[in-house]
Amino acid sequence: MSLSHTVPEAEGATPILSLSKVHKNFPGKTVLKSIDLSIAAGQLVALVGNNGQGKTTLMKLILGLLVPDTGEIRINGEIATSSRTTDQKATFGYLPETTAFYPNLTGQETLHYLSSLKQAAPSRINEIFAIVGLEHAVKYRVKTYSKGMKQRLGLAQALLGNPKLLLLDEPTNGLDPSGIHEFYQILGRLKSEGVAILMSSHLLAEIESRSDALALLKDGVISAHGSVDKLIGTAQLPSTIKFQKGPHFNAQTLDQILHQHTAEKTYIEHTQTFVLRCQPAHKQALLLALLSANNLITKLTVNDPGLEQLFLQLNSGLKIT
Repeated sequence: MSLSHTVPEAEGATPILSLSKVHKNFPGKTVLKSIDLSIAAGQLVALVGNNGQGKTTLMKLILGLLVPDTGEIRINGEIATSSRTTDQKATFGYLPETTAFYPNLTGQETLHYLSSLKQAAPSRINEIFAIVGLEHAVKYRVKTYSKGMKQRLGLAQALLGNPKLLLLDEPTNGLDPSGIHEFYQILGRLKSEGVAILMSSHLLAEIESRSDALALLKDGVISAHGSVDKLIGTAQLPSTIKFQKGPHFNAQTLDQILHQHTAEKTYIEHTQTFVLRCQPAHKQALLLALLSANNLITKLTVNDPGLEQLFLQLNSGLKIT
């Protein structure tokens, strides 16, 4: 089965960002090989992969901080040369993994200073503070900001110039659960306004339900791309059903059910727990059969495959193309 390296988009729409056969070498090492990727307005693509797989290099190529050896990068349909045009630069907002601000400046002074460096009109600064939820802290010195507030300030500087594409490198590292939730609420509002987002993250559980598509970098190539549900289906990851013996447990009855529904079992002696694995398409019928057998099982739990299992499977050697 073939999965396109293009995020689904409105018919006829020009992608905000498009990469075609992008290749990048460093001395003695090939970092990225034939990268194809495109992102349309209002989409969040999660860029995942183990450390050293080329995620930050890919972002630097998009920003124009590095030049690809071969391949083509297009911004709003126009080829991006090694020297980005002013309009192309204005398309991007970038939040690096680690941000540093002058601690004695206020939040407002910080954005005024950065807007002058970015050659962006300062007229939207108050609006941007409202977008990121920092309007109450514009007069506070940055050294008084919490980690979450500094991260919001980092997002605020990325929004200077009203960009159409945000590049976010591990943006929620160090945030508490409330901070993560609030950060994604902001991203949701930006998406609804048509902003495209490419975000790298190691926090698989948090991006699983929040991303429109996943791009997995492994050994310098995008080895899988598409929605999480589609990738899980393509990889044929199993659902897991766990239970203990019920009052009328019968091993022969269980084996008959498993044979009928093409499921595998493992018995864990120290917890006296059965673990069944079946394809998600067979799960409902298998559960119905187990529950219909009078008191055959007890303490039932069901787990469907998720992004973490997919990531581990893909990094164990399986390649989805």
